[in-house]
Amino acid sequence: MTMTLAQWVLILLCFSMAGALGGGLYEHIVLTPLWSRSPPSSFAIIQHGTGVPLQRFWIPVHAAITVFILLALFLAWSDVTARWLLLIALASYVVMRVWSGVFFIREMLAFQRIPVDSPPSAELSARVAWWTYWTWFREPLDIISFLCSLLALHWFDRA
Repeated sequence: MTMTLAQWVLILLCFSMAGALGGGLYEHIVLTPLWSRSPPSSFAIIQHGTGVPLQRFWIPVHAAITVFILLALFLAWSDVTARWLLLIALASYVVMRVWSGVFFIREMLAFQRIPVDSPPSAELSARVAWWTYWTWFREPLDIISFLCSLLALHWFDRA
């Protein structure tokens, strides 16, 4: 069986989505408990020069997802089932990215700029608690995008 370009793009989209889902879970389970433990002294784990370079992972992953989902939509547009699944995946992904851009990324960048030796405050602890609580609700959006991408790959050209 020969694979089409659309199938290869769908496979790459699924791998990219899996990377985002796995990266998100790693951040939630491993990194977030470390950097949110006792702000701001625990912020060293997320700060430039001393911490995990989050942007080195997230920027390429999201660039790949964006390219592959748009390319997959273009290449699979004639397949109604794949098209609808990819549109649902795209909608879920866009909601997650807009929400991230409006709140999560801005707050994370602000946390990264706070000196680790500054005094702790109730306001900062509340911001960190708010961030860590709401960030869990982004994962279901990633799961929806990933599952719809997998289903689009499965159903593509089966009609």
